[in-house]
Amino acid sequence: MVVLLNNFSGIYFHIPFCPKKCLYCDFFSVSGCPQETLKRYGKSLFNEAHYRLGELSGTKIVSVYFGGGSPTSMNEDFFRNFAGFAVKSGINLEDCEVTVEVNPADRSEKWIRNLKDCGINRVSIGVQAFDDLVLAGTGRRTTVADMRKNIPVFAKYVDNVSCDIIYGLGKNRDINQELMQIFELAPFRHVSAYRYSRPERENAPELLDEDETLRQEAEIRNFLQKRGFSRYEISNYSLPGFESRHNMLYWTCGSWLGIGAGAASFIRKTGVSSRYADDIEAFVSGEGLSSVKLTLKEKIEEFLLMGLRVKVGINLNDFKELFGKDFFELISEKAVLDLVSNGLLEFGENKKILKCTERGSDFLNAVLIKLFDVIRC
Repeated sequence: MVVLLNNFSGIYFHIPFCPKKCLYCDFFSVSGCPQETLKRYGKSLFNEAHYRLGELSGTKIVSVYFGGGSPTSMNEDFFRNFAGFAVKSGINLEDCEVTVEVNPADRSEKWIRNLKDCGINRVSIGVQAFDDLVLAGTGRRTTVADMRKNIPVFAKYVDNVSCDIIYGLGKNRDINQELMQIFELAPFRHVSAYRYSRPERENAPELLDEDETLRQEAEIRNFLQKRGFSRYEISNYSLPGFESRHNMLYWTCGSWLGIGAGAASFIRKTGVSSRYADDIEAFVSGEGLSSVKLTLKEKIEEFLLMGLRVKVGINLNDFKELFGKDFFELISEKAVLDLVSNGLLEFGENKKILKCTERGSDFLNAVLIKLFDVIRC
C-alpha cells in the first residue's frame, strides 16, 4: 500500500531538561535548571507553536510529540496548559497521536493519570536495558526496580505503549531474557531498537564488537517477530496499525513544526527547513530560529536517506512533486537497476515505489553511498 503523508503534519515539542544526562546521549539537554526556568520555557513553547501554526495550513495535524531531554521533568500544569493550547489552536487531539517520552524512574501515578486527562494517548518509555549493570554503565538513573514499579502504571492509563531498547553495548547481555521480562510488565505495541553509536565523550560506554552487536540485534528481531511485530523501519517494530505516526512524517517527507531549543522543522509545501539554536534563554526570548538552506543534491540525499529506511519505501510521485522532475532524470536508472539485480532494492506498486529488500535494509549505508554518487544535479 502506498503511504502518502504530504497532506499530514505534526508538532514536536523539545523538552531539553534532564536531572542527569546519560553517557550515550547526543541530544541537546541541560540539568540543574530551577523550576522557574522550566515554567517560563513551557509557556514559551505553546506561545511559539500557536504563532507558527499557520505554516501548517492546508495540512491535517495527526501527531504531537514531546521529546527530550526528559519530558517527565515537566509538572502536571505543563500538560494541562498543553490541553488548553490545543483547544485555543483548534487542534483535535482525538484525531492525533499524542506521544510523551517518559523515564520510568521519575513520576507518581497521579502525574501519569494526568497525562491521560490532558489528551496524551501514547507513551514512549525509555527502557534501554533491563539489566542494572548495563544501566549503571550507561549512566542511566533508572533501575530495574523503577521499571517494575512504574511501567505497569503507564500501561494502566495509556493503551498505546512503546519502549526504547539500545543494543551494541553491555557485555554478556541476555537480550532475549531482558525482553521477556519487559513484556511481562505491559502490552507493548511498538519497540524502537537503536544500535549504539558512541558519542565523542570521554566517559561514553565502549562499543561492542560487530559479531556481538549483530547477535544482539538478531535476538531482538527474532523475539519481536515471533510476537507479531513487523520491522517497518530499520530501527522500529510495531504491531499492525501501531507504527509511529510522528516518525513516519519524518521518513516520508510530511511536514512538522519543531518547537523548542534545538528543535528542527520541515514544511513540505515550501521545502523550507529551520532550526532553533541550542540555547534555552534565546528560545524563551524569541530568538535563535534560523532557516537551513540545502542544495538540491542535499535535499535529494535527505529524501533517499529517510525514505529508504522504511519498509514502504519511497514514492516516486512524491519525488516528482518535491523536485519537479522524474526520479530517473535526477538519479541514474542503471545504478538503481544494478542494486535491484543485486537484491538490495525492489520496485512495488507498478513501479511507483522503490524500497529496500530485507537484505538491502541490512546494507543501507552501502545502498545510499551508491545512490548519492549517481545524483545528477
